[in-house]
Amino acid sequence: MHTTIQLAGCMLAWLLFLNAGHLSAGGFVDGNEADIDPVLFSMAADRPVVTVDEEFSIDIQCTLRDLSALRMFPVSLDGEFVLKVVFPDGFVQTAGNYYPMVSARLLRPGEKVTYRLTGKFISRPPSGKFTLLRGTRHSLEMGRFLYRGELVVPIAENAARSGATNAFSQCLEAESMSGANGPVTGDANASNGQTRGAENQYNHFVDYLVNVPAAGSYQLTLRYYSSAAPVVSVTVNGGNAQSISLPNSGAWNIVYADYTFPVILNAGASTVKIAGTGGGSCRQDKVCVTGGAQPCSVVNKVRLHWRTADFSRLNGAKIQGSNDGASWTDIFTIGVNATGSWQEFTFPNATSYQHVRYAASPIGYGELREIEFYNGTTKLSGTPFGSDPNVAAMGWQFAIDGIVNESWHGKYQGVGAHAGPSNFAGISITGCATTCITPAIVQTAGTNVCPVTNQQVTLAASGYTGNVSWLLNGSPAGSGASLTTANAGTYTATSSNGTCTSGQSNAFVVALAANCAGPALAPKISSSGFPEILNLSIVADPANPGGWLLSDVGTVSLPAGYEWSYFIGSKWLRTTANLTNEPWQASVPGRVVKMATKIGLDTLNRWPCPPEGCTYYYQNDAVAQLAPGARGGLTTFIFN
Repeated sequence: MHTTIQLAGCMLAWLLFLNAGHLSAGGFVDGNEADIDPVLFSMAADRPVVTVDEEFSIDIQCTLRDLSALRMFPVSLDGEFVLKVVFPDGFVQTAGNYYPMVSARLLRPGEKVTYRLTGKFISRPPSGKFTLLRGTRHSLEMGRFLYRGELVVPIAENAARSGATNAFSQCLEAESMSGANGPVTGDANASNGQTRGAENQYNHFVDYLVNVPAAGSYQLTLRYYSSAAPVVSVTVNGGNAQSISLPNSGAWNIVYADYTFPVILNAGASTVKIAGTGGGSCRQDKVCVTGGAQPCSVVNKVRLHWRTADFSRLNGAKIQGSNDGASWTDIFTIGVNATGSWQEFTFPNATSYQHVRYAASPIGYGELREIEFYNGTTKLSGTPFGSDPNVAAMGWQFAIDGIVNESWHGKYQGVGAHAGPSNFAGISITGCATTCITPAIVQTAGTNVCPVTNQQVTLAASGYTGNVSWLLNGSPAGSGASLTTANAGTYTATSSNGTCTSGQSNAFVVALAANCAGPALAPKISSSGFPEILNLSIVADPANPGGWLLSDVGTVSLPAGYEWSYFIGSKWLRTTANLTNEPWQASVPGRVVKMATKIGLDTLNRWPCPPEGCTYYYQNDAVAQLAPGARGGLTTFIFN
């Protein structure tokens, strides 16, 4: 049995008019223009009623009409189209050949193409209405779509879910939140008719005040509009941020997108900040928080197996928990010596944590053969992490590999030796952790540095999950578990795993060796265009021998409504003042471009106007003219 769409509110009327030799026309959503659509669209579900968590399919059929006898009427559309299905709240796609902005081109009357959309409702929405929008190949640029009808799928109550006492759902409108820095904008297609944010400005944020009945893992669905793929950060109560790359919704208005991701919330009120950090603009519409209030498992027992010596070093070790990967809370302190065999410790604990770990006693170096974390009789699983450096071939991984034969031992002599709780091993609990472990920096080789003589030190990231990125004086310096460098300065590190980014590690200062000679090379400007716009100064960096500082002493004034955009190698830096002391880390050739771009402009890909003309998306004043015949300055430089 099938449920069939009523297109444009009058599918039956279309068929009757056509059979009788009469005409009907679909209308544009935006404006008063009306056209006959050469393509007939229909949607049908494969069952009359669905329940939450039940997978079902919708077929979208597109057929090219024979309009050869209707040439007296204006037809602005053809057989080439782009389709967008607007999902109801709580629906997620699981399979099918439909995807957002699917497109096709039909050439002959009667030619058809069918798209299948398979998915399920993860929560029960107010309505199971699927809306079909039709666009042309220019729709992505112009944000112009046509309404082509809707299909309402009835949703029956799922008895198993309705009997649950811990189901939760809360939706919050972006424009109603007091903590935000984007303007409220009207849109008839938006939830509640309004959104928060502005076009071509990616750096807006909204603080959503969420209130849940119990601590645990919830699903947060963000509804948004975008003109390019945005990147946002998500923080809960000011903790570590998740960095999320959102798909492009496809249009600045009319067409929204929903994106769902997990968050860990405390019982009661929490503030979830969603802030644009790059990519396209993100106009936020609303968030919906759903879940079964399923908390992270509470750790209340550990089993461990110590090595065959130094039994007193276990006494004073701690079991700790963290919900942000940076600050750690003591859960339990072990008050006995080791036995060299399995020991079990049960302790009271009512607080759930995303990450749990064993931290060595003040005189300990790890020295475990194995450790296991439990909730009651249930052994917990998760992503393991631990401290570096370790004695060669005795890494912390041996403590969480399920095998008792080999031991973990932290480094106890030489560079990088560290006794005490800086030796640790633990897990980020599966299905619970949404934050990354913040690494610490340990120096494992070398003393001081000198670029001229290539005197180096090696730094290792200790205790992290995911991939490590290094910063020197705030600028990227490399990636990987360790970093060997000859450059002095202040180093920090972060870790990320694709869904979250940790906070910055402790600052670690690498000092310049005594009597280290200065740089042997000198900067040379190899070419310069419009120096009155960009006049580049290059001086040695006193804090980073072998490095340089770039500054702009150009005299052109910044026009109102614009900001300076500097392109320094592959970096895009936006500022309201001239470039000052920008680090250039080595004596390698480079290039700097300077332009005045409209404040908040997120891309130059749409400037200037395309051949087919300009809409509000295309702005021929996106980059200001700063001098006769010049919209920017360019300087290249070398060292010799």
